[in-house]
Amino acid sequence: MNATDSVRPTFDRLQNTSLIIGVLGIIGLVAGLFMNATQFFQSYLYAYLFWGGLAIGSLGIMLLHNVVGGNWGVVIRRMYEAGTGTLPIVLIGLIPVLLGMKTLYTWTNPATLGETAHIGFKGAYLSTWFFIVRSLAYIAVWFFWGYRLLGWSSEQDRTGDPDRAIFGRMKAFSAPGLLIFAFTTSWAFIDWVMSIEPKWYSTVFPWLFTIGEMLLTFAFLVAVLILLSHRKPFSDVLNFQHFNDLGNLILTFTMLWAYMMLSQFLIQWSENLPVEIPWWIERFSNGWGYIAFFVGVFHFCVPFFLLLMRFVKRNPKILFWVAIWMIIVRIVDVFWIVIPSFRQPYLSVSWMDLVAFIGIGGIWMAFFLFNMKKRPLLPMHDHRLGFRPLESEA
Repeated sequence: MNATDSVRPTFDRLQNTSLIIGVLGIIGLVAGLFMNATQFFQSYLYAYLFWGGLAIGSLGIMLLHNVVGGNWGVVIRRMYEAGTGTLPIVLIGLIPVLLGMKTLYTWTNPATLGETAHIGFKGAYLSTWFFIVRSLAYIAVWFFWGYRLLGWSSEQDRTGDPDRAIFGRMKAFSAPGLLIFAFTTSWAFIDWVMSIEPKWYSTVFPWLFTIGEMLLTFAFLVAVLILLSHRKPFSDVLNFQHFNDLGNLILTFTMLWAYMMLSQFLIQWSENLPVEIPWWIERFSNGWGYIAFFVGVFHFCVPFFLLLMRFVKRNPKILFWVAIWMIIVRIVDVFWIVIPSFRQPYLSVSWMDLVAFIGIGGIWMAFFLFNMKKRPLLPMHDHRLGFRPLESEA
C-alpha cells in the first residue's frame, strides 16, 4: 500500500512547511554571505556536514541491513531508502564548500605554503584539484551503490520477487558496498573535516565521525518510525521486539562512538605531541570546554545508562525521547568538532550557524518527505517482515 490517505496529507503539509522554512533559511544565509563571507562558509560547512551525514548514514544503514538482515531493518527500510534518496543534496551542497575552500582550508592559501614543512607528506595530498576530484569520487561511489539498490527495491515492489532473486542480488551487492562505504566515508571526513587543521592528525577520527553519523541516522529513523507507529500499516506490524532491537543498535553505536572518542583522547593527550594537543586545547578551553563536558556526559553516559534498561527500549514513548535527545547531542557534537577550528580563543555562536542549519535542514526534510511519499510505507514483499501487532505484546 502507498502512503494512506490519512498519512499523505500529513506528509504534504510537513513537506510544504519544511520547504518554506528551508527557503527562508537559505535566503537569510545568502544575505549573510554579503555581510560576512567568512562566517557564511564556516556556518554552511557545519550545517552541510550534519544534514549530509543523514543522507550518508542512511546509505550505510541500508548496506548494513542488506548484509546482516533482521526484522529491525524492514520496518525502517522506507525511511533509510528515503534518506538515501537525498544524496543529491550532498552533491549540490558540496558546491559552496568548494567555492569557499580558500576560506575554510588554510592549506589552499598560497600564503601558508611556507608551513608545508610542518605538514610533511600531507602537502602533496592536500592540493585543491585533488581535493575536488576525491570529493566528487566519493559522492559518485555513494550514488552508484545507493541508486542501484533503490532501483532493485522498486523492482521488488513491482514484481513481488517470488524467487527472492532480487533480494539475493541486493545482499550480494551490499557486502562489498559496505566495505567501500567505510573506506570512502573515512577519507571524505579526512578531507572535509580533518584537513581544516592540516597539522593535526588522528587515525581514529574519520572512523569516529562516520560512527557518529550512523548513530545520528539511527536516532532519526527511530524517531520517525515511532511517530508513525500508531498509523497503518505500521500499527499492524510493529511489536516491542522491533523497538528493543533498534534501541540496542542505538546503544551499540553509542558505545562504539564513546570507545573511539576516549581512545583517541587518551592516546593523544598522553603522548602530548605539539601537532596533536592544540586541537584538544582549542576544544577544552575558553568556553568550549563546557560543550566538551556536555557532549561527554549526554552523548554517552546518560543514553548508555538509559538504554541498558530493557523497559526503556521496549517503550516507544520513552525511546522516542531518547532518540530525539541523541539528535540534539549530535547537533552539538558536530558543532564542537567543526567550529572551534575557526573561532578562537573564545566560544562563539553566530546567527548564521542557526540560519544555515535551518535552511539546509528544511530543504533536506522536504526532500526526505517527498521520497517517503513515492513508495509504499512498508515493503510488503520483504520476506523478513513479521506481522505481530504492537498491541498484542505484554
